[in-house]
Amino acid sequence: MNILYLAHRIPYPPNKGDKLRAFRHIEHLSQRHRVWCACFVDTSDDRQYIEPLARYCQDLVAIPIGRVPSVLSGLAGLLAGGTMTESFYRHDAMTDALRVWSERVAFDVVVAFSSSMAQYGLRIPARRRVLDLCDCDSQKWLDYAAASRGPVGWLYETEGQRLAAREHAWLKAFDATLLISKDEATSLRTAAPSAKLHILTNGATLPDLASPLEPHPSTVGFVGVMNYRPNVDAVRWFVDQCWPDVRRAYPDPVFRIVGRSPVRQVRRLSRVSGVEIAGEVKDIGDEVRRFDVSVAPLRIARGLQNKVLEAMAAAKPVVLTTKAAAGIDARDGEDYLIADAPDRIARDVAQLLRNPAERDRVGSNARRFVATHHRWDDVLRKFELIVVGAVEREAPRTPVAVAASSPIPTAVATS
Repeated sequence: MNILYLAHRIPYPPNKGDKLRAFRHIEHLSQRHRVWCACFVDTSDDRQYIEPLARYCQDLVAIPIGRVPSVLSGLAGLLAGGTMTESFYRHDAMTDALRVWSERVAFDVVVAFSSSMAQYGLRIPARRRVLDLCDCDSQKWLDYAAASRGPVGWLYETEGQRLAAREHAWLKAFDATLLISKDEATSLRTAAPSAKLHILTNGATLPDLASPLEPHPSTVGFVGVMNYRPNVDAVRWFVDQCWPDVRRAYPDPVFRIVGRSPVRQVRRLSRVSGVEIAGEVKDIGDEVRRFDVSVAPLRIARGLQNKVLEAMAAAKPVVLTTKAAAGIDARDGEDYLIADAPDRIARDVAQLLRNPAERDRVGSNARRFVATHHRWDDVLRKFELIVVGAVEREAPRTPVAVAASSPIPTAVATS
């Protein structure tokens, strides 16, 4: 089949949640189908990845997009009665490139990744159209609105309401819509026949745990892109509300914050005793292996948290909030520990630090859960069935044509 894959951000390397999901999709589809990919490049650093990604594609278009003009375009779109999301990514160069392709190639399927690219997915002639929403961005904006005041709160509220209406319209317009968890599907179930709505989780790779680690202090860890509002809110809240109790209950632990682009609010946390800001690191997998306890104290969260799956895959006990656990149907108290109140989070973290046997028990259960329920092979096989419109029958197991490929980076995805 000829498949057009649309992504709002270049899906390479797979070192962030959305990039990981989109890259895995393209990599898998390229083994049996011909894939064209059109995406945006929002940082100059990412231009180096155009060539490696192109090896999986028949052709690739990567359109540079500037943040300042795009933000202004988004705001103008909102004031004109539209959505910021669609206006931010409305770009003449993308429209022109897709028009040229559609005149030359008879696409069987168009896959639009996220609400940002839905507008393009409906313009391309194709027998079948698939939208991977991942999670409902409308609810994210509404969550932001609930935590904001004044004009900013109005802006977030308006975007959330308008985008929700667009999500319902897209569910009717596309032949299939993907969401990452059952929780995300709740608000859309009444918008269209259930046969058009599919739950498709993410997978995780089980790291090799055999190599020995250097001795390190007792470490509580958090992984995430550190200019992303939910992550910034999570670590600031944890340090302010939970960390003092952890340190009172257990001597001299370290809270290590790992992830690229830490904003000033995050960097300032290094002034707090025991807090370390690692920033971007060469191998996040090695960092996670050094954690004694992983935490995901998210108060704003949508979809599935890859950071949680990856810590679980590394056999690390995870203490997380109810919102961070959404989309991961594991057993509280067995595969991870759910807590929302600061004193409860601090208590669970301190108890795990004090009790190596309990850390091993929860960590082993966590790794077993990921191995059973979040295997990439199973996830991608289901994805292909949905894309080609054959959910009811099995996909071929033997590749017909394999695209040339380069080694996949070992970086762990964060979000």
